[in-house]
Amino acid sequence: MLESMTGYGRGESSSGAFRAAAEIRSVNYRYIEVSVKLPAHLQNFEQPLKDKIQKKIKRGKVTVTVDLETAEKEVKPVQVRTDALKTRLQILENVRAIAGISEPVKLEHLLAFPELFDVAENDPELLEKQQKVVEEAVMNAVDELGKMRRNEGLNLQKDLEERLSTLKDICGHVKDNEHERITEARTKLSDRLGQMLDDSRVDEERMEQEIAIMADRLDISEELVRMDSHIGYFRECLTDNTSQGKKLNFILQEMHREVNTIGSKANHSGISRKVVEMKEIIENIREQIQNIA
Repeated sequence: MLESMTGYGRGESSSGAFRAAAEIRSVNYRYIEVSVKLPAHLQNFEQPLKDKIQKKIKRGKVTVTVDLETAEKEVKPVQVRTDALKTRLQILENVRAIAGISEPVKLEHLLAFPELFDVAENDPELLEKQQKVVEEAVMNAVDELGKMRRNEGLNLQKDLEERLSTLKDICGHVKDNEHERITEARTKLSDRLGQMLDDSRVDEERMEQEIAIMADRLDISEELVRMDSHIGYFRECLTDNTSQGKKLNFILQEMHREVNTIGSKANHSGISRKVVEMKEIIENIREQIQNIA
């Protein structure tokens, strides 16, 4: 099954006080490149998240944006390091006694020590919960993106199948004209020789040899057979479950080479017109497969 490289997906997830929303977009790209935009305090989670995404997406330039919301009323924004607080309080009490200060230790004195407090978002347990919510939202978005890319792939496959059928039909028309073309060339050559020479001087055996050589030069049966083979192989690759973009491009190059050879050998106005049509179809297919993952 084909898969397009372009698409969009959105995913959400929530757990307790946290809610994450992720958006993912992908566009054409020769390889795989993933960019993830996370809240600043989750930057260390960026690479593990990229690795998970790349296991599901093989080609394309992928951009992920994540928003994380926290219900402040459910999560204490600041947590007190109790042991450190008791130690600092004892130190201040000792200093007050040594210095002979009668004024008691107050809250503002303790607030001078920022190390006594942990911001909730830096708490390992809370970070882990946030990462899980973010990961679930992102992977939900990846799944949605995959569905869209596969749907686009089905449309691509249908379009390519139609173009291949048209290409095969044109090859059939060219093949039908093959015998007529050789017969016309034979007649023209014979007429020219008859005009140039008296009938008595015409070497029938030599003329037949020249006509045979000419027919061999004009013969395009091998190119048509290879074109039929290329079209069949292209169709097989369209139904393969693995990534086929590069392989299809190679087959298309071979098709273009065969058509060029047919055009150079044709020497027939009808076939020349068909060659132009085939080249146009091949170019259209080339444009389409650039979007295949």
